[in-house]
Amino acid sequence: MIAFTGHVGRHAHPLQQPNCARRADMEVPVTRRRRRPTRRGVFILGGGVLLAPVSAIVLRREGQSARQAPEAPGERGVQQPRAAAAPPASPPPGWMPGVAQKPIGANFSRGGREGQRGLILHVQEGEGSLFERFSDPATKSSAHFWVSRAGEIEQYVSVHHRSWTQRAGNVEWVSMETSGFVGKPLTTAQVDAVARVYAWGVREHGWPLEVTDSPKGRGLGTHAMGGSAWGGHACPGTIRARQREVVMRRVRLSQQT
Repeated sequence: MIAFTGHVGRHAHPLQQPNCARRADMEVPVTRRRRRPTRRGVFILGGGVLLAPVSAIVLRREGQSARQAPEAPGERGVQQPRAAAAPPASPPPGWMPGVAQKPIGANFSRGGREGQRGLILHVQEGEGSLFERFSDPATKSSAHFWVSRAGEIEQYVSVHHRSWTQRAGNVEWVSMETSGFVGKPLTTAQVDAVARVYAWGVREHGWPLEVTDSPKGRGLGTHAMGGSAWGGHACPGTIRARQREVVMRRVRLSQQT
């Protein structure tokens, strides 16, 4: 066996070299690159000089232009069009559209109509809506329509049912109470309102464009024409009975437009 008491070169045998030595032998010298000088912008501020990298200036300007750029058309949310409103529902059969529909729960008979001869005019002998009165079972009377002095129209009973207004005349006639008194004429607004209802009856139920004074006739009649079979009343009085011709002229005029 040969013994070495000293180092030959750096180590006695390559295989006996420690790891650190092998790594040192394998290291490749690295040459450092010199950094190129950065171009700088020169700004003169008062009496001093400010140096700043050109790249920073460019980025600063680009950032400003990006923030200040106007928003392109169409980028904002487009407001959606509103959905079209649903058309109003048609009223039930026998109910006139465009008037205050106030169905009562008493004082009328369902069905039993034997014809559509026309409209019977009544006078209230008072003022104000008859809805509460006709809703009271103790009243034992009603009408299909009521018209205020201002021309407001309320309907209480379908024209396919019998109102309790003119006894034997309930089977074939539609009834209308008008606000006011026997000695007072219908107001202009009331005349127009009665004409509206009658024009609707012409279109929907075939009422004729005429005035009648017979229970067996057809057209615009009065409570008084029914005599005792209809209760023996003088309603609606001579003044309002004569205004039926004015009403009928309004109806005929509406048919021409």
